[in-house]
Amino acid sequence: MPDPGRHGSLRITLLRRLLPAMLALLLGSATIAYWIAWRSATKAYDRALADAALAIAEQLHLKHGEVHLPLTQQAREVLLTDHYDQIFYAVRAADGTLLDGEHRLPLAPETRRSGEIRYYFDARLDHLPIRVAALERELAGQKLTILAGETMVKRNALIREILLGMLLPELLLVGLSLLIVWFGVRSGLRPLDGLRHELAGRSQTDLSPLGTDVPQEMQPMVREINGLLQRLADSLDSQRNFVADAAHQLRTPIAALQAQVEAALQAAPENARPQLSGVRNACQRLTHLVSQLLALARAEPSLAQTDPEIELAEIIHACAESWLPNAIARSIDLGFEVAPASVHGNRLLLQELLGNLIDNALRHAPAGGAVTVGCGTAADGRCRLTVEDNGPGIRDGEQDKIFERFYRPPGSHSDGCGLGLAIVRAIARQHGGQVRAERSPRLGGALFEVSLPATPAAH
Repeated sequence: MPDPGRHGSLRITLLRRLLPAMLALLLGSATIAYWIAWRSATKAYDRALADAALAIAEQLHLKHGEVHLPLTQQAREVLLTDHYDQIFYAVRAADGTLLDGEHRLPLAPETRRSGEIRYYFDARLDHLPIRVAALERELAGQKLTILAGETMVKRNALIREILLGMLLPELLLVGLSLLIVWFGVRSGLRPLDGLRHELAGRSQTDLSPLGTDVPQEMQPMVREINGLLQRLADSLDSQRNFVADAAHQLRTPIAALQAQVEAALQAAPENARPQLSGVRNACQRLTHLVSQLLALARAEPSLAQTDPEIELAEIIHACAESWLPNAIARSIDLGFEVAPASVHGNRLLLQELLGNLIDNALRHAPAGGAVTVGCGTAADGRCRLTVEDNGPGIRDGEQDKIFERFYRPPGSHSDGCGLGLAIVRAIARQHGGQVRAERSPRLGGALFEVSLPATPAAH
């Protein structure tokens, strides 16, 4: 049998498939945002660094054939002062000789493109990462390289600010998207919940088609379920009709057989009457079995001709008229304890239920014994119908078995056919109720209690 929890929740499955895609989008978006932030910060500060190199280049001039940078101390402090980064500059000749500035500032890498007069590169100065702008300038036929470098504090801070400025709204958007996806999945699966509630609210006898007011993707499933319900209804109808027709067809020959046995019994000699009496009793049991089969066929398929409100007291009174002669014939005290209780259902089926319980009690109660029938409303608001006797009771472990079809307890001497209690359980289930058997604390025999849902008016 397949495990119903094997595949998990459809909501969780959908979210598991959607969330990785959203996380991948977030990661891709973060990568793009970082690249944009780094490129923006690099361009902005590289331009400022190049302007510093250009300002130094404009101050260079030759004096006695040597390159001079006539910057005052105040000008140098202004050039090299920054609130966040350390600024460095250097002027080098074509052979790399330092003409002015910081000697630790590295030369341009060999991999730079030839012919460039302005370029940028990353380097390290005393283990500090720096960014350097280089400017090629020719002064009086002498090639010079002006280098301006700075640490990366401002750049990294700007990258973080841009990245946070771009990612925070995206994170909020992702969170909002997750909520939208969650509620969207719940909303999209709501028709499934409606279908589940519709099926859960049905009784086992309601095989009518499901409503087709569902999304287009669910309509094939609903059509298949409706087809299954129709096939099941046809199968149940065929089974019911077979049992009912067979039982009905048996009644006529059995009645004729019993009439002939009765006639033969009256005309038979004294020594043949015991055998004919046995045949008559067998015919009576067969007649009872056919009646029980008809009752079972009526009980199982549906709850046709239901009444909105049935007083259980009326059911008891109707059954009392039928079973009092049997109780009087065996000197059994058939008593009634009636309290207000009303249910919704089929009156004839409920009479059949109670009749089978009374018949079972009269069969097992000893001659001169007692059987009590009662009804009322329990503490939980449900209606209860009880039948108890002072017979031998029910053995432990057989409280459920006795409701099975054709089950007869070991050592039972009853002439029943084993269908009465099965019919009781079938009718109780048809009405949304249940039946249980236990020992009667008052009479000492068996106690059968049928619990049925009360009508709204009964609350």
